[in-house]
Amino acid sequence: MGTMTQLLWTQLLRKQLIAFGAISLALLSTASAQERLRVVTTTSDLRALVKAVGSERVVVSSLVPAGERPERYAPRLQETSVLKGARVVVRAGPGIDPWFDKLLSRAAQKNGRTGIERGEKGHLDASAAVAANDPTLVSAGLAPRNRRAMRGAPVLHYWLDPKTADAITAAMVKTFSEVDPENKKYYEDNRKTFLSRLNYKLEEWQARLEPLKKEPLLAFHDDWDYFANRFGLNIVDFITARDGAPPKLGRIGELTKLIKDKNIRLILAEANQPERHSNMLADRTGAKVVHLAGTVGMLPNTDDYIALFDANVNALVAANNEKK
Repeated sequence: MGTMTQLLWTQLLRKQLIAFGAISLALLSTASAQERLRVVTTTSDLRALVKAVGSERVVVSSLVPAGERPERYAPRLQETSVLKGARVVVRAGPGIDPWFDKLLSRAAQKNGRTGIERGEKGHLDASAAVAANDPTLVSAGLAPRNRRAMRGAPVLHYWLDPKTADAITAAMVKTFSEVDPENKKYYEDNRKTFLSRLNYKLEEWQARLEPLKKEPLLAFHDDWDYFANRFGLNIVDFITARDGAPPKLGRIGELTKLIKDKNIRLILAEANQPERHSNMLADRTGAKVVHLAGTVGMLPNTDDYIALFDANVNALVAANNEKK
């Protein structure tokens, strides 16, 4: 065999070895992905917290698109396929995602029971985790906390209080460790790291929002009570009724007078909610509308749980500085 022929054979063998190595790595990568804990959440906020706890050891997807209100979401029949292979589901609460029970039933009929149904170890209700440390929370028939609950309607977006992440992530670690015990310490360590970052940021947010504590505020909807309670903000009233119905003209007149009488300078509005009435009040009174993100991913730069609060605090501080 000549030198040129040997060289060609060597090059061919090298290419075959490289190709074989690439295929082997791809197979190992696929196997690794299959071994990761498959988690499905109902909301993008819970998905963000799952990623904080599970990091590289989980594959997580959420059902409700970012920016949509989970209580109004209508899942499609084919979304049962998203639940196929899931070992854990994390829901916001029966009072927030009541449609999820029907979806689970459909998935069980199609795929068989897989341990993610209510009462199984792979089923986590985040609202119940929060209620364990806050007995005044409303989720599934629990006691009232905010003004809407006291008026007879369910409380919803508790995750807008960043301290609820403590109880939620603790419940995630417990559930993940029961389903995937080999990675218990990994989940525990990730949670500690995340909470360390969150608590550091919480001190920062509280300091930055301190100047707003004496400011009377108007909000579009009382989901923002959770955020306001955590940071000591004074929301004096809401634009919409407790059932979310738009305000009538007489109500707009009352709110106009309220804004002028109490010198309200900021109106808190959620980015996905109708702007007409907030803008009308702003035009009549000179108050400024501040658009906030009610869920992870609703606005740019809100791609994770901490970024959500960073963006909202930044928006409030900027608006307050503009009005000075």
